[in-house]
Amino acid sequence: MGEVVWLRPPEPEPGRPCLVHSDDQWWEGTVVWEEVRREDGLWWGTATYLKNGEEVVEVFSQHDLRAR
Repeated sequence: MGEVVWLRPPEPEPGRPCLVHSDDQWWEGTVVWEEVRREDGLWWGTATYLKNGEEVVEVFSQHDLRAR
């Protein structure tokens, strides 16, 4: 994958393209960030992505999302 580029939330537009880390693989998707950091200090967002041909919607922290 080359150099790691982490997303820097919150991005200005909803549905920002991203890569989602799930089941030890990276999947193409989009993310909509929550408006503020959570108590753990991390940004969280709802990611929509295709996994094995099925659309999946899950909430992830900034650690499982990368810019694409």
